[in-house]
Amino acid sequence: MSTIDAAPPTVRDVPHIETPPPYEALGTRDGIDWIRLPSGHEAVHLSSYRDVMTILGDATSSRAECNVEGGPSFMPTIWAPEVLINLDQPHHGRMRTFIAQDFSAHGTERLRPIVDRVVTERITALQDGTAPAELVGSLFSAVPSQVVCELLGIPVERHRWMHDLGRTIQIADRDDIPGIGVAWEELYGYVSAHVRGEVERDEEGLTAQYMRRGAELDPPVDEVDVRGIVMGIVLGGDNNIVTMATKTAFVALAQPAIYDRLVRDPASVDVLIEEVLRLMPLGTPGTFPRLLTRELVTEYGELPAGTVVYPDVVRANRDPSVFPDPDVISLDRPPTRHLQFGYGVHHCMGAALTRLELRAILGRLVESFPSLRLAVEPDEVAWWFGTGLRRPQSLPVQW
Repeated sequence: MSTIDAAPPTVRDVPHIETPPPYEALGTRDGIDWIRLPSGHEAVHLSSYRDVMTILGDATSSRAECNVEGGPSFMPTIWAPEVLINLDQPHHGRMRTFIAQDFSAHGTERLRPIVDRVVTERITALQDGTAPAELVGSLFSAVPSQVVCELLGIPVERHRWMHDLGRTIQIADRDDIPGIGVAWEELYGYVSAHVRGEVERDEEGLTAQYMRRGAELDPPVDEVDVRGIVMGIVLGGDNNIVTMATKTAFVALAQPAIYDRLVRDPASVDVLIEEVLRLMPLGTPGTFPRLLTRELVTEYGELPAGTVVYPDVVRANRDPSVFPDPDVISLDRPPTRHLQFGYGVHHCMGAALTRLELRAILGRLVESFPSLRLAVEPDEVAWWFGTGLRRPQSLPVQW
């Protein structure tokens, strides 16, 4: 059996792992690196681990002031202003506190039986041939969407429909602005009706709980707030997890020695998940630009209020001062906090759920299919290269 101990692969050994910069480099002015965003705005490029942690942990920099018509952005349209990632303080902190108990490591444990059940159903379908030998449609895109439905109280029959609309929205193809608009109106319209209780929903699901719980607070967490929370869960809890599951499996299957190591050492599954999270963003940019509302001290010195900054998580996660041999995909890398899930006030609320599902899906896959291989060459796998989501479209396999 092959081994990766002598020469572990790098990101350059796996097709499409390297994400091209989503900006135009403008060079250095007065010792500061500047870039031009797709929106045409110039921004300070923060790329060191320390600086990216600083801006992500800063409660005063504004996402909301960037996420406006004509604002500095990577996205082709305004991006869901009521969703948690786009809120500013103090409202951002209040919403985080409101949902924190449900998305802590302890809170998400109650979803493990649901995750395990759905994973078992999909793995069995692959084994008995009732599902095609293709991992994205038969496994990866089925599990998170069903979990989201059961979590929120959405009828599970909606899961494929919800997943497909969310994918169109999050790919955010600049050549399909009308398609994004149609998908957004359909999905957002349904979520709005779901929050109001105008369509079938499970009253024990989180949506109904949030409406009841929010009404008891002073001031109340109202329908608009809950709609933003639910829309964030629908988008982030489904396609984001599918994206990272697909990328992790692709890395392992594109480098069979990695997959063989996972079979021999199942504990390495967790390490590979963290390596892929570190190396590959969800989409093309690693995160979104922010506007400084007050001075911020960085390695460049003090940046004034009114400066647009881009915290480049992709570069920070490869900072050699933090991650030795940063381009190596190492299954022996000591645990070090990467910034894929953000940091501080902007740490992703869905991190625990993402890890739970990735470990369940990929662990069972390796256990159930020890001889699994791609049915095509790695460079023949088709990808979506979207702004918000960048991943293989399908992974045909054989065993």
